[in-house]
Amino acid sequence: MRQKVRLLVELLWPLFLFFILVQVRSSNHPIYKGQCHYPNKAMPSAGVLPWLQGIICNLDNPCINYPTPGEAPGQVNNFKSSVYVLQSFSAVASLSIEIDQWALTKLENGQPLPLKSLLRDNETFTSYLRENLTVSTVTAQTLMMASVRLNKVSNFSAFQMRSEATVSYTVDDMTAFQEIICSKSPQQLSQARDVFQQNMDMRKLTRSVSLSISKVQKVFLRATDGLNFRDNMFGSLKMLLCGNNPDFNLTNATLGRSNSVDLTNVTNNSNTFPNPTNSSEFCQMLIDTLEGTPGLRYIWSTFRPLLQGKVLFTPDTAVTRQLVTEANSTFKALATLRTLADAWVENKMQIWEFFQNGQQINVLRLLLKHPMFSAILDNRINRTGLSSAIMANFLYNGPTESRPAGMQPFDWRDVFNATSKILEQLGKFIGCLDLDKFEAVSSEGKLVEKALKLLAEKRFWAGIVFDGLQPDASHPPPYIKYKIRMDIEDVERTNKIKDRSWYPGARDNSFNDLRYVWGGFAYLQDMVDHGIVRAHSGKAKVLGVFAQQMPYPCYVDDVFLRSLARSLPLYMTLAWIYSVAMIVKGIVQEKEARLKETVRMMGLRGSTYWLSWTVSSILPLSVSALLLTLILKFGKVLRYSDPSVIFVFLVVFCVATIMQCFFISVFFSRANLAAACGGLIYFVLYLPHVLCYAWKDVMSFGPKIAVSLLSSVAFGYGCENFARYEEQGIGIQWHNIGRSTEEGDPYSFIVSIFMLLIDALLYWLLTWYIESVFPGQYGIPKPWYFPFTRSYWCGTTLGVAADPGSLNDLQHNGYHEKPPPNMKAGVSIRNLVKIYKTGKKLAVDGLSLDFYENQITSFLGHNGAGKTTTMSILTGLFAPTSGTAFINGYDIRTDMDTIRKHLGMCPQHNVLFNDLTVEEHIYFYARLKGQSSKEVKAEIDQMIEDVGLPHKRHELARNLSGGMQRKLSVAIAFIGKSSIVILDEPTAGVDPYARRGIWELLLKYKQGVCQSMCKNWSHNQKVAGSNYDRGATEQSTVPTHCSPGTCHGCPLLTKGDGLKAEDTFCCVHVCCAAVYHNDNHFFFTFVCCLQTNVSSVFQMIHWLIILYL
Repeated sequence: MRQKVRLLVELLWPLFLFFILVQVRSSNHPIYKGQCHYPNKAMPSAGVLPWLQGIICNLDNPCINYPTPGEAPGQVNNFKSSVYVLQSFSAVASLSIEIDQWALTKLENGQPLPLKSLLRDNETFTSYLRENLTVSTVTAQTLMMASVRLNKVSNFSAFQMRSEATVSYTVDDMTAFQEIICSKSPQQLSQARDVFQQNMDMRKLTRSVSLSISKVQKVFLRATDGLNFRDNMFGSLKMLLCGNNPDFNLTNATLGRSNSVDLTNVTNNSNTFPNPTNSSEFCQMLIDTLEGTPGLRYIWSTFRPLLQGKVLFTPDTAVTRQLVTEANSTFKALATLRTLADAWVENKMQIWEFFQNGQQINVLRLLLKHPMFSAILDNRINRTGLSSAIMANFLYNGPTESRPAGMQPFDWRDVFNATSKILEQLGKFIGCLDLDKFEAVSSEGKLVEKALKLLAEKRFWAGIVFDGLQPDASHPPPYIKYKIRMDIEDVERTNKIKDRSWYPGARDNSFNDLRYVWGGFAYLQDMVDHGIVRAHSGKAKVLGVFAQQMPYPCYVDDVFLRSLARSLPLYMTLAWIYSVAMIVKGIVQEKEARLKETVRMMGLRGSTYWLSWTVSSILPLSVSALLLTLILKFGKVLRYSDPSVIFVFLVVFCVATIMQCFFISVFFSRANLAAACGGLIYFVLYLPHVLCYAWKDVMSFGPKIAVSLLSSVAFGYGCENFARYEEQGIGIQWHNIGRSTEEGDPYSFIVSIFMLLIDALLYWLLTWYIESVFPGQYGIPKPWYFPFTRSYWCGTTLGVAADPGSLNDLQHNGYHEKPPPNMKAGVSIRNLVKIYKTGKKLAVDGLSLDFYENQITSFLGHNGAGKTTTMSILTGLFAPTSGTAFINGYDIRTDMDTIRKHLGMCPQHNVLFNDLTVEEHIYFYARLKGQSSKEVKAEIDQMIEDVGLPHKRHELARNLSGGMQRKLSVAIAFIGKSSIVILDEPTAGVDPYARRGIWELLLKYKQGVCQSMCKNWSHNQKVAGSNYDRGATEQSTVPTHCSPGTCHGCPLLTKGDGLKAEDTFCCVHVCCAAVYHNDNHFFFTFVCCLQTNVSSVFQMIHWLIILYL
C-alpha cells in the first residue's frame, strides 16, 4: 500500500481497456432473429419450369418466418400457382366462374332458346334428319322450332356444352320429339347426337353467356405491367416466373463470397440491353453486361458453367452414351421450348396480319360499327358491364388518337407485343445456353486435360467418371458407380467438415453455404441418377426430386461475441502487461541489489521467498480480476455466464501469469532491461494463440494440449469456450464447464483451467531448477542433478566435518602459528581460490584462514585485495573456483542453506527495503531467524535502543540518513542470535560519531559470536604492505605469545615506557597487521622482515587503534 501510484495504475489500466470494450458492446447490440424457413429447390427431374423457378426465384435463398408450402405434407412445389402469367390470369379464371354462375342464374329465369338458334345456318342437321332418319319435312321443321331449356344442364362449360346440351336438353313440343325417339334405334339416335354436336354453333351460345371484357382488360393490363425484357430482363424474368417483384437481395448473397464487391451500381438500368439483330449478338451483349455489372458478375461466375459449361464423361461406351442421353432430357425440354419460341417468331407476322387485317376480324369490326347491331348487342349484354364500344376498342387497329374519348389505350396489339416479347427474349436466352451438355472423352486423364482447357475458357461444368463398366456392354449393369469431378471453387472443400468457428445461424448463404446446389453438383447428380433409373426401368416419367433445407429456430446474432472469443485474450494480455513488467522488474531489482541473496543469507528459504512474491502479486491482480468480472457482467459483455466462473478463470490465469513472470525473471540481472523485455516476452507468448485459431480446424486434441503449455494459448481456448456459450444464450455455468460447445471436441472449459494450473506448476518448476543451477552473478550454483540428491531434500547431518579439529590444520610455520587449544574456530577457510571469468582475474589465491568465536577479527587490505570477494564466498553470494570454507562445520559448497540459519551478514552496501520502517526491518529479519513474535517484540525494543534509533522507529528506510541506514544494516546482522556475523566495511561512509556507535554495538554482541569484518588499509599511511595482498595471506597468528628469537608475531603491549622511539625493532616492512580485542586488551600482530625504529611501529599501532575504534 506504500506504492500508491503503481497500485493505482495496476488497477485502473485494465479497467480503462475494458471500459472501451463495454463502450463497443453498448454500440453493437445483439440482433434477435426469428425462425427461418426456406423454399425448396427443384432438381432438374422435377421439370424444366420448377427447376428454372428454383434457380431464379430462390437465388438469394430467402429466409421466411413462416413455414413454406414445400414443407407441408403432400406439397413439394412452392411455385404451384406463382407463375406470373398464371397468377395474373387466375383472376380471369375467377371471373369466368363468376360469369358462368351468373349465366346459369340468368338462364334459369330467362326464355327457352329455339333449337335452331343453337345450330349453324346451313341446315345440315335438318337435311340429316330428312335423309338419314326419314323424318318428314314438317316434323323436322317442328323440331327445329322447338324451345330448348338449358337450365337443366348439369355441367355447362365451354368444352362440354355440346354433349351436355344434347343429352340433357328438354323441349316444349314433346309430340315430334317422342315420334323420333320411339321410332328410331339406339344406334340411329347416337349417330344423330353426334351430328347434332358437330353442327352446334358455339358463337351463338357465347352471345347468350356474356363476358366482362372490361375486367379481362384490367387483368391483362396488370399482368403485362412491369414486364420490360429489353430494359430489365432479369427483373421481368423473375416477375414472369416467380409472381413477385424482383428482389435478388444481391448484397446479402455476395458479401459472403467477396467483401470487395461494389454493389452501389446494381440497379435495374444496369441490365439494359441494346436491341441486337441476331442471337449471337444478343448472347455477347448479355455476357458483357453480366460481366461488367459488379453486382451480377459473381452471380454470372457462379451460373456460367451451369448454363454454358460442358459435362465431360468417360469412358466412351454404348452404356455411358445411353446414360448421358437419358440424363440430358432436361436440356432436351429446354430445346423444345426454344423450338416453340422460334415457331412464334416465324409465324408472328401471320398472326399479326390476321388480327390486323383478317377477313373475319374486319367483318366483326364492321358489325360493331353498325348502329343497329350495336344496339341489339348492347341490349343483350347491358347487365354484364360490357358494351359494343369496349369490344370495338379491343379490336381497334387504327391510330391511338382516333380512340373514343374515355377508353383505355389497350387493344389486341398490346397483348400481341407482350406475348411476342416474352417468347422472343426467352428464345434468345435459351439460344445462349449450351443444350448439348455431355461430351465423351476416352479416359480420366484426358478428361482432366480437357477440363483444364475448358476451365481456362470458363466453359467447364463437371466431369463424370463411370467405374466398373464393361467396354462392350450394351445394357447398363444393375449397380452403377460413378464420381463427379468439379472445380474446387464450385463445391465445398472435402477436407473441411464444419466451419472453423461455430456460431448460431443456418448455413443459408447462397454462395458460400449452398455451393453444392448453385455450383451444379446436386443438379448434375440428379440428372445422372434419373438417367440411370430411366435406362433401367424404361420409363420416361419418374418422380422428380425437390431439395428442402431444414428450418432453423430463432436465435440471437451477436457479432460482438464472435469477435470477443478471439480478442479477449489480447485484451487480457494488454490489461496486465504493466503488472507483468513491474513484477519482473521488482524480482530482478532485488536480485540486482543483492537483496534476494541477503535475505537468503539471513535464513530465508527460497520457497518462502517466491511465496511472498506470489502473495504480493496475486492480491492486486485478484482485485483487478474481480473488477473486470463485474465490468464484463454488468457491462452486458457477458450476459448469461456465471460471474463466479469467470472470476475463478481469471484468477487461475493470474496465477499462471505470475509464475510466468518468475520464469522470465531468471534470465535477467538488470531491472530496467528485465521490465522492458518482460512485457515484450509476455506479449509475444500470446501470439501463438493467433496461429492456433487459424489452424484450429486441423488441430486435434493432442496438439491443442501441447500448445496449451503456453498459458496465453490455454487462456485463449477458455475464452473461446465461454464466448460460444454466450452466443448460444446459455453462458458458461458450473454445470457445463466440462462440456465443449463443439461436438466431438474434448477440449472443454475445465481443460483450459487445468492447463493453466499445469502451466503455473511448470513455470515454477523451471524457475526453481534454472535459478538453482544457473543463479547468475550472485549465488552458488547447484549441480544439474541436485533434485535427485538426498542432501537437497533431507539436509546435511552434522558429522566429521563439524569438528574443526578434524580439519587439516594450517601449516604452522613462521607465518602461521598454531592457535591455543581453548579457542574454537567458527570459520575455517582452506585453499580458497576465486577467479572471475571476465578477464580471468585472480581475486583470491589459495587462502587458508580461521576465524574464532568470541573474537572480532579485522580483515585488512587495500582496494582490490579480495576482502569483499572472500566475504561474498563465505556468505554464499559467490561460488569458489576451488577450495572451500567450513562455517560451524558445514561446507559452503553443499550446505549453504543450513549455514544461513546461523549466519548474519552486513554487506558493503546497504540492502534495505525502501518501503519498510526500521521496526519492520528488525521484525522481518528476526522472524526469518525463527524467533517467535514474543521474542521478536522484546528484541526489537532492545536492538533499536542499542543502535540509537528510537526516534526513527517508524520511519521508512528511504528517509534515513546514510549513517542511520548503516546502523540498521549492522543491527540486522546481529538480529536473531546469529552465531556467525560477517561485516563488510561496516563503518564505511559514516561520520565518526556513528562509527563509534557501530563499534560499541560490535563489542556488546561479541560474546558467543564469531565476528569477522573487513576494512580498507589506507594508502596515505606510511605502511608499505598489507596483511591481505592479492588474495593471499602473508601472515596469521594468535597474539598471545611469540616464538623466542624471532621477530615474527611478537606481542606489543602499550604499557609504560618499555620502548623508546629511537630504539630499533625488527620490523621495517610490515607484511601482516591484525588486531584482536580480548579481555579489554588490544593485541596487534606484525610480521617484520628487517630492523626498523620503534617510532615506525608506534605509528602503525596508533593507526590500528584508530582503525579499530
